[in-house]
Amino acid sequence: MRDVKHNFGFSIHYSKAWKARELALLSIRGSAEEAYYILPAYCYELERMNPGTKTHIQTDENNHFVYLFMAVGACIRGFRSSMRPVIAVDATHLKSKYKGVMFVANAFDGNRNIYPLAFGIGDLETDASWHWFFTKLHEAIGECPNLVIISDRNVSIENVWNKVFPTAQHSICFYHMKGNMKCTCKLKKHDHILMHFEKAAKSYSIAEFDCHFRKIKRKEHVAQYLEEAGLHKWSRAHMDGRRYNVMTTNIAESINSVLRFARMMPVVHLIGEIMNLLVKWFTEHRDLALNCTTTLCPNFGEKKLRNRLEDAARMNVVKVNNAQYNVLDGYMDGLVDLTNNSCSCRKFQLEQLPCKHVVAVCRFLKVNVYSKASRYYTRKTWMDAYSDSIYPVQPHGRWDIPEDVRSQVVLPPMARVMPGRRKKLRIPSHGEGTIRRKCSRCGSGGHNKSTCKNNIPLCNVS
Repeated sequence: MRDVKHNFGFSIHYSKAWKARELALLSIRGSAEEAYYILPAYCYELERMNPGTKTHIQTDENNHFVYLFMAVGACIRGFRSSMRPVIAVDATHLKSKYKGVMFVANAFDGNRNIYPLAFGIGDLETDASWHWFFTKLHEAIGECPNLVIISDRNVSIENVWNKVFPTAQHSICFYHMKGNMKCTCKLKKHDHILMHFEKAAKSYSIAEFDCHFRKIKRKEHVAQYLEEAGLHKWSRAHMDGRRYNVMTTNIAESINSVLRFARMMPVVHLIGEIMNLLVKWFTEHRDLALNCTTTLCPNFGEKKLRNRLEDAARMNVVKVNNAQYNVLDGYMDGLVDLTNNSCSCRKFQLEQLPCKHVVAVCRFLKVNVYSKASRYYTRKTWMDAYSDSIYPVQPHGRWDIPEDVRSQVVLPPMARVMPGRRKKLRIPSHGEGTIRRKCSRCGSGGHNKSTCKNNIPLCNVS
């Protein structure tokens, strides 16, 4: 409406502007129904352009769309060869005509960059849909030793993950746990219990965990709530597996945020935007790895190790025997065992990166501290993760599709299409709440200092 007024000098009704917008989008992208019709051909072309890619379309007995799975071959190979075995999973709502949800599974590379692994599309977050997604994910990545799956407290994930990944460990995002606890236990925003919960969740040793959990126990209902959720689910110290430094599902949430506009598009265009994003990220991260001059990845391994080198310079090392050394740091001393590659603070075992005590022992023995770091943090592994290229699907007119693929029929899902606009704003998680910002000049809401037009009364100066 504003553009027509500005360009042509007259006003049009809202409904006419909306219809014009819809016709423009239809001419550019095609209809939502057409996107489902060409989905088998698109997946065929995607697999042809990117060898090793896994796609699968599930339909019902009447050929109506039910589920879609996609994992690009380069991402699968990079995860299996170069990623720490930690996967964050999440789902987000689609805003297109037929709605639905998008499932995402991501990992972290050694430089703390998001490494997208797999995507799925379904109708709702149910036991059946999550089981189907996990099954296809397992088929794509195969058996993964020491795998850890991190998610929010979705009931369906809790019900089905161990049926598909029986040897894996399941953890809860501590940020979601914190929000749920705050709402369920009626805690205030700045309650000191929340601070102790965060420190307890991130603790490496049982002793450090117990120190904070004793303070949480002052409120029995909060401690009971956390114990019923399972200490091993949200506490790094109590977990049987190794979640490294991945404590939240922020990497999955970030993907959802990046694709917030793409989630309004028809299914084929959504996948196209995902592919464009993967092409961009792989190219950027490959260039960063090639230009890296440090031994470890700069944003995590190298940065942490340099900070620990400074701390270790002020520590005293006492030799216990040929394999064990006691490091005095003035707070919680560490007993380092070089035979087992362990330290009593447990940070070395759980992060697979030398803690300050191990760094101090390496300085004492004049041993290269970089040799103690896991290969997941090295520059070479970082480069290997992005060694393969990802190719976008060519325009529709260049496809060469065999007849058996052309004959596949995929109809739109059996979903009731509701009139009106789709919601665009994110719905806060349970207990997350919303932040109401105020103008720092007048104290009112709805604007900030730079746009404030309210009159400020003069204060009486005595």
